[in-house]
Order: sequence, then structure tokens, then C-alpha cells
Amino acid sequence: MFIELFPRLVTLLSFAMLGTAFLLIVRRDLAGQVRIFAVQSLALAILAAVVAAFARSIELTGVALALALLKVFIIPRVLNRAVARIGLQRAALPYLGTPATLVVCGGLVVIAFYVMAPIATSNPLPTAEAIPIAFAGVLVGFFVMVNRRRALTQILGFLMLENSIFLLALLATYGVPFIVEMGVFLD
Repeated sequence: MFIELFPRLVTLLSFAMLGTAFLLIVRRDLAGQVRIFAVQSLALAILAAVVAAFARSIELTGVALALALLKVFIIPRVLNRAVARIGLQRAALPYLGTPATLVVCGGLVVIAFYVMAPIATSNPLPTAEAIPIAFAGVLVGFFVMVNRRRALTQILGFLMLENSIFLLALLATYGVPFIVEMGVFLD
């Protein structure tokens, strides 16, 4: 039963990560954006734990726990402290407005599915169906990073990009060696 449920759970958690990227685009206040990043990181940690359980990988379980600790608790706390110290309550408007940003990001999702669908269909791994979603997250994260005006919101875009790169590596390789995972994770 878990074998049939596993690909669906991976796809659902990957969509949750992509959905939080779009929520971060819509959200205006910095504290809310930091909370959304923490939720995205939690979905990634859960996904890594699910893949670790399915692959029976102790190393990947350790990475999932470290990811949860660092990106769900420590980094959001540091970012919230920076927001409080700087005194920013609202993020500066991005270069493109929210409707235009959503249209561009929607186009990036379409491009990601167009480019990665052949790769996903040729990949025999049970996580392959979610590879286009992860690549869409990479493109959206990169766009959010370059579309923001303030350094703190650019950092959030970079962290989203990093989450998506980790997701893409996790799905495409189905758990790479521990040292490679830690290198990507600590990047």
C-alpha cells in the first residue's frame, strides 16, 4: 500500500512547496513571508523524511532532521529578528506588481513542465512525476529573488531557490550520497 501511496505523497508535498512559493509572492508583510518560508521548509523536510523512509536511508533521515531544525526553526527566527531589528513591517514593492509576477511565474511553471516532462517520463524512479514541479520551484524561486528590491526579500527568494534545488536533487536522484546532500544543504 505504501508503494502505491508513495509517488502520490511525493507529488502532493512537491505541489505544497510550489504553492507556498506562490503564497510568498502574494504576501506583502515580511513576517508573513518568513512564516511561509518556514512552511515550505517544513514540507521539504517531511518530503525528505518520506523518501528516507521509503528508501530506508538513515543518512537522508539525518538530513531531513537537520533541514527541519535549520530551515524551519533557526533561519526563520534569525530572519524575524532581522525584520524586528531593521523595523521593516512591509516589504518594498517588487519591480513587477503582484498580478504581473503571478503571470510570469505561471509561465515559468508551464515552461518547467514542458522542458522536464520528457525527463520525468524517462526516469524510472517513483519520485520522477514530481521532477517538473521541483524545476518549476527553481525557476519561480530565481525569479522571486531577482524581482525583489530589498535584501531581506531577496534572501527569502534565494532560500526558496535553495529549497527547490534540494527538492530537485532529492527527486531526481532519489537520495544522493550523504556528503553531496550536506553540500547542497549547507550551500
